[in-house]
Amino acid sequence: MRVVILWFAACVHVSQSGAPIVSRWDVFSTKTLYRWAHDTTVPNSNSDNAIIYNNRLCSAAHVNMVIRHGARFPTDGSIENVHELVKKLKKNKRPDRYLEIDNWVSPYDVIEESKLNSEGVLEQSALGVRTYTRFQRLFDMNGDSAVFVSTDKQRTKASANSFFNGFFNASGECLVGEKDCFFPPTPLKRPAPSLNIDDKRLRYYDSCERFEKDSEKNKTNMAEFSKYETTADFMNIIQSIKNSLGLNKDVEIEADDVYTLYDLCAYDQYTLNPNMPPVWCRLLSDAQREVLEYGQDIEKWYETMYSQPINSVVACPLVRSMFEHLKASINDSWNYNQAIHNDRYKAAVFQFAHSETVATLMAALGLYKDTRPLLANNRAAMTNRLFKSSTLLPFSSNLALVLYACELNQSDVNSTRDFVLQLFVNEQVVRIPGCNTDACPFEIVHKRYAELINKCNMKDICEHDDDDDDDDDKNGASSINDTVTSVAFAVFLSYVIRIF
Repeated sequence: MRVVILWFAACVHVSQSGAPIVSRWDVFSTKTLYRWAHDTTVPNSNSDNAIIYNNRLCSAAHVNMVIRHGARFPTDGSIENVHELVKKLKKNKRPDRYLEIDNWVSPYDVIEESKLNSEGVLEQSALGVRTYTRFQRLFDMNGDSAVFVSTDKQRTKASANSFFNGFFNASGECLVGEKDCFFPPTPLKRPAPSLNIDDKRLRYYDSCERFEKDSEKNKTNMAEFSKYETTADFMNIIQSIKNSLGLNKDVEIEADDVYTLYDLCAYDQYTLNPNMPPVWCRLLSDAQREVLEYGQDIEKWYETMYSQPINSVVACPLVRSMFEHLKASINDSWNYNQAIHNDRYKAAVFQFAHSETVATLMAALGLYKDTRPLLANNRAAMTNRLFKSSTLLPFSSNLALVLYACELNQSDVNSTRDFVLQLFVNEQVVRIPGCNTDACPFEIVHKRYAELINKCNMKDICEHDDDDDDDDDKNGASSINDTVTSVAFAVFLSYVIRIF
């Protein structure tokens, strides 16, 4: 019997008025736990292993999945911010206010910074269980051919290992080459695959100068995020915190302090697992957390989604790799109802990376593209926005392209096999842009992304013209669709504009 991981909802402290202090936990942007935002019920066996397309039964033949690492400890920079903020609050708050702050001892040590924590281990293991269960027939026949790929970070390597243990019900095993293993050594129950490290495929943005300058460090590009921190909604949060703590007027609470409190509410909840939400949660209301969530969405959208043309093409190495594996799994003569013994064939490729990876992959595929940009002054109008980082990019967020091989028409000797794709985002089917049905012929999807796949020259895409810097400083938010000067990059831009 496969291991089933039971998840328990976090306890919610109820105030004297009867209203919960935290009624929703799916509002912490990229610090959101997967189970706060998505159903983690273990599905029925083979629930997604077969579909009907054109009145034919189609069975899963290949799963290509990109997974963000599980829940982690804060970064060293975040830990420093936490310690400085708590020190300031302890020194300046009224002695009779929030006594829990006086007694709060930081559980965050720089030794553990950015590492996968116990919640992340469970998160990834449970995802492995659910993924196996959804496609059990495929993996029972060909699971030994699954490939595991990760970036060279502890949190992604440990996530791959935890996923593997849940996937194969192999508690105690480590992927070959994974030294930082959470599990005690036990006798191997099956040959463990190797963990391949490939930052070029999964952290392509690190070595892309244009992405760094046009998106991540573009002052104009991030102007909306800074402007949002001056809005009445945001300033009211600052004043509310000061009033609650009884801070003197001369004690400054900065925007970064507010976001640190917002993050601490989430971090303490799943790091300390308290019987009630931590004190930091009580300093913010549900409505205020939604205000802060939108601020985080503005930042993430400008950094990784549709603010700049580069964001829609920088993931081309990953898109190309995914389609290469999908194409290698197509063979009209293979019997997909039995084990396939062919070196080219892989039942699955599981790739463990980061929120930037998942977000830029979504942008490359044309997903969650709102009709208007996220701005400092349009939060109310964007209540039902498509891009919501808490839902799309929580810890352990995932995106999968699944190839299905359809049965041949037995009444037609000249019948050829149909191969179709389905897209899953956070384990739910999402229609591929340009397709009229959830399942879409492989040839149509491949053609849609052909230029992204075939013209992925990262040198041309990522070279940055320093002359562009002056223009970036002169133009405002309306410049998000400006044409770039690189000829090679313009090819990509014209493609993106044409199809999206």
